[in-house]
Amino acid sequence: MRRILVPYHHAEPLPRLADAFAADDAVVVSKGPAGAMLERLYDGVAARVAANAEPVVVASGDCTTALAVVAGLQRRGIAPAVIWLDAHGDFNTPRTTRSGYLGGMALALLVGRAGTSFTRSIGLQPVAEADCLLAGARDLDPAERDLLDGSAVRTITDVASLADAPLPAPPWYVHLDVDVIDPDELPPLRFPAPGGPGIHTVAAALHALARRGTIAALGLACTFKPEVFGQPDALATVLPLVEAALGSASQP
Repeated sequence: MRRILVPYHHAEPLPRLADAFAADDAVVVSKGPAGAMLERLYDGVAARVAANAEPVVVASGDCTTALAVVAGLQRRGIAPAVIWLDAHGDFNTPRTTRSGYLGGMALALLVGRAGTSFTRSIGLQPVAEADCLLAGARDLDPAERDLLDGSAVRTITDVASLADAPLPAPPWYVHLDVDVIDPDELPPLRFPAPGGPGIHTVAAALHALARRGTIAALGLACTFKPEVFGQPDALATVLPLVEAALGSASQP
């Protein structure tokens, strides 16, 4: 299993993310316009993922890095289904988003609901909606909820039920945004959503997934507020998740 660090929140550098995640490799790009930075960054992530024959765990500060991870698996000849653990749906499109926040469109972009220059530049092929499962989402915009209800994406509210719920066929890309966890157990998040499962419940769900099928890659989105990355002690709360992610991805 290979641990890859992407120390960014979109084009915003997060160099201290390394304090929470001991990586085998890191993808870093030179500064420039945000769009061009993302294209270079995501192409680099996809190339790293494609170059590894073993499962990978990719830690970053956002959810859109998932696009690059899936593109890298596709370059390797793997067509993964997607299991997406997140407090939010990430299913807005440029037409429905109220904020314009790219991370709030990540899953919609992954299934091809909205094409962008950087998805095309990294060669991402849309994942079929029926091959995607969204777990733990509890903070959805009204238009986003309508889109999900009209899609083939499967949804479950109870993360613990991943142990026995119907799942898309493996291999899987498993995406874990830490904000799926009850924010009372975490350092300050960019977009906290009250409620949610505890950290041990989420760790157990990861291990359950590993017992049920092959995890080709696991994305860990550390969506904390930027100042948190300067406080290594605060980030210690995410280490059990990192350990669970590594243990899950290393299962046969």
